[in-house]
Amino acid sequence: MRLGLIGACLFALGVTAAIAREQIPAEERWWPYNADLPACDSAEVIDRLRARFADKESTYWASDLRIVSVEKVRTLAMRPNGLDFIPRRYCAATAHLNNLKSSPLYYSIGEDTGMAGYGYGVHFCVAGYDRNWANAPGCKMARP
Repeated sequence: MRLGLIGACLFALGVTAAIAREQIPAEERWWPYNADLPACDSAEVIDRLRARFADKESTYWASDLRIVSVEKVRTLAMRPNGLDFIPRRYCAATAHLNNLKSSPLYYSIGEDTGMAGYGYGVHFCVAGYDRNWANAPGCKMARP
């Protein structure tokens, strides 16, 4: 009796797992997204990254560390989580810092994830400088 109940439960789980849910693109929602995100190498995005990194370092870590330049910018993925999620573009680059070191830089640009949900937002991680381990290990949580 007990094995029959367990078998029936496993069968029910298998059937429901096999039925995939419908993915409605985010552009077709009541308040739709348009997935018109800036490019990874956009000057506005890079400037925002540099400013936010400098602000984080000075505010929380009493450091004068800054990103001097960014190079080798490339797109890692666009909307890898599916069409029905908030559109995000994942990027990678090399950041050159004012301490004369270079470090991998990972960031994502998300639609309507800016201040109070207005405009695009940028989430970033500079490998080796994620001091509070928000994206640990090794900025893995900032990548797709």
